[in-house]
Amino acid sequence: MNRFSFFRAPVSNVVPHKTVELHQIYNVIRGDYYRQPTEELRRLRRLLQEEKITQRDVQRFKARHFDYATFSGEFTRRRDDALLAHSGLICLDFDHIDQWHDGGRLSGVYGLRYALMHDAAVDTALLFRSPGGDGLKWVVPIDLAQGTHADWFEILSFYVSRNYGVEPDPSGRDLSRACYLPWDPDVVMMK
Repeated sequence: MNRFSFFRAPVSNVVPHKTVELHQIYNVIRGDYYRQPTEELRRLRRLLQEEKITQRDVQRFKARHFDYATFSGEFTRRRDDALLAHSGLICLDFDHIDQWHDGGRLSGVYGLRYALMHDAAVDTALLFRSPGGDGLKWVVPIDLAQGTHADWFEILSFYVSRNYGVEPDPSGRDLSRACYLPWDPDVVMMK
């Protein structure tokens, strides 16, 4: 059973609120709970493009208003050395992929989402748009008997780079990586 820690905002809060399972996070992302902060963040990102606010303003809003999870495990605190149990999951974070193209008909965030969820070589547990809207979070099961968390991150990074031409955020290598939880009515849970 893939259990992991859930934290209340702000991101500076490093003590978990509770332990959760994938279906709970799926329901929260799919529902309207995070709709208002997600829509506000996307509005702020448009203002950033118009140079009316700074990147720091956007980051500050995100850090203060989004709950988050550590998909790779249960923790007593959000630190790698505070891991209670690994969940058997890893979250790959793909930023700024709104211009992604596979050379065929698929493009953008929804194109890459479609490609990843139909990838026959890698199972998808959970797949959703990032809070900013131009990225994806891909949660996949890993077998820790076959390699460490870091090994799996390297293998999966190489795989998606080679097959899809995208690089995940290198911070996914960290066991205690915080993953902000947005509103995404199109979230996919396949496990």
